[in-house]
Amino acid sequence: MNKGSLKFITLHDTESLIIHRVPLTCKSSRRLSFASGFELPRFRKRKLKSENNEDNISVTSLNVSGISAKKKSKQTLRRVSASLVNLISPGRQKHSVVLHHKKQLENNMPENKSFKVPCSPRPQVASPYKLPHPSPAKRRQQLTWMDTLGGASGKSLLQLTSTDIKRQEAIYELFQGERDMVEDLLHVTKLYRDSLLTLGLMSNHEVNTLFGNIDQLIPVHQELSRRLQEEREPDGTTRHVGKQIYDWSSQLSVYITYCANQIQAKSIFDTKKNEPAIEDFFQRCLASPFSRKLDLWSLLDGAKGRFVKYPLLIHSILKYTTSESDDAAHLKKAIKRMEKMVGEADLATGVSRCEHSKSLLTYLYDDQKVAEIELSTALLCSGCMKNSKGSKLYVFLFDKVVVVSRSSFQSSKQLFQVYRQPIPTGQLIVEDLPDGVVKMGSFRNAFGQGGHTAKNMIRLSFQDAHKGHSHTLIANDEHDKRQWMQAFHKVTSKIVVVPEVQAKAGSDK
Repeated sequence: MNKGSLKFITLHDTESLIIHRVPLTCKSSRRLSFASGFELPRFRKRKLKSENNEDNISVTSLNVSGISAKKKSKQTLRRVSASLVNLISPGRQKHSVVLHHKKQLENNMPENKSFKVPCSPRPQVASPYKLPHPSPAKRRQQLTWMDTLGGASGKSLLQLTSTDIKRQEAIYELFQGERDMVEDLLHVTKLYRDSLLTLGLMSNHEVNTLFGNIDQLIPVHQELSRRLQEEREPDGTTRHVGKQIYDWSSQLSVYITYCANQIQAKSIFDTKKNEPAIEDFFQRCLASPFSRKLDLWSLLDGAKGRFVKYPLLIHSILKYTTSESDDAAHLKKAIKRMEKMVGEADLATGVSRCEHSKSLLTYLYDDQKVAEIELSTALLCSGCMKNSKGSKLYVFLFDKVVVVSRSSFQSSKQLFQVYRQPIPTGQLIVEDLPDGVVKMGSFRNAFGQGGHTAKNMIRLSFQDAHKGHSHTLIANDEHDKRQWMQAFHKVTSKIVVVPEVQAKAGSDK
């Protein structure tokens, strides 16, 4: 054997000799490969006090007993097998190293502390914006006259009859309605009108047209509320109200101008409410408690409804008032004055509606501008109808002329273009056609699924056929046709009801 490759170590005080083969030419490596031979691990030598005795190893450092030898051999086999496994699957080695370090950390930690791995911060996703819940609407207390009386007034109620109590309830209803009306008008002026001007959402002209003479209405209702309050006795009863109501009723003339302005006001409201800024402003006002879930137009139109309702309110007081008393005479005169004012307001509203409708007409030809359009003072009926081809037409029935038009838009404003020649009511012939005599459909779909018969038809034509074309119009339903026929009866007597047999004969020709 080559002495250079082997080194003999003699163990003193032992019965046997153990020889280890240790290569001297190559370095030891714990990682094994199939290319190189397997090598056994070396035992580290314990340093002795004597420097010259480097080759001698103590017997106690080896522990050559049988049990220790078996443990050493088992540990050696485990290391060799672990090296082979790690060589085949290096990924598992990393996993085992991580588990080994984790066990060491857990063993080194105190018992009262646990090992926690810091988690990475999660990305915070912003929640979408949600509109706040609307505030509860402010509701008015619906109190009766009996609810307003205290305990001390209970004795005076014993002296009143059921008719007297109903009369007191009618008077209190009028009084409470005036107070509510004043509150609504103040809200409209302060929270709507002033805010629209302050925020610059509308011009002064638009605001003045929308709200009209609303400032003149507030003192009228405050005056009646004050008069009724002064007539109330300490026990809660009101005896005489006739003269007060009659003297006050003359102030209602301001409503004639207010009602006539409602046509222009509604047109501006419908146009401006679709703008984003104004729409957002109206939505915020509607969600606030003071609005009572009523939009601006409901509040503006509520004043007109209160004005029209006055004759009924006064009549309910008169119903429970003795006919021989002075109150009854004054209440009757007040009702007549109020009804006359309501009639004047209706006429003014009709003229305003007529002028507004005429301002929306546009003309393709100069001969369409007939004089009867300018002379008309009332709009009796208007609405959308269809012709036999299914096209939508908008018809205006004035007191002196019938105008058929088509809807059009210019600068986001709806206008009506006059279609064919207007028919003056003095030359108008109205024919009530039976159902099923006219086929609907254009030339394009005549060869397809067209040919359906129409219902609720009216034909408008000239007495002299050379002056213009006729119009065969189809109403939306039977009720709509009936309304149109009633309106035509007001302007002409030349209305012909075409029998079904005659209509079929005319259609066959």
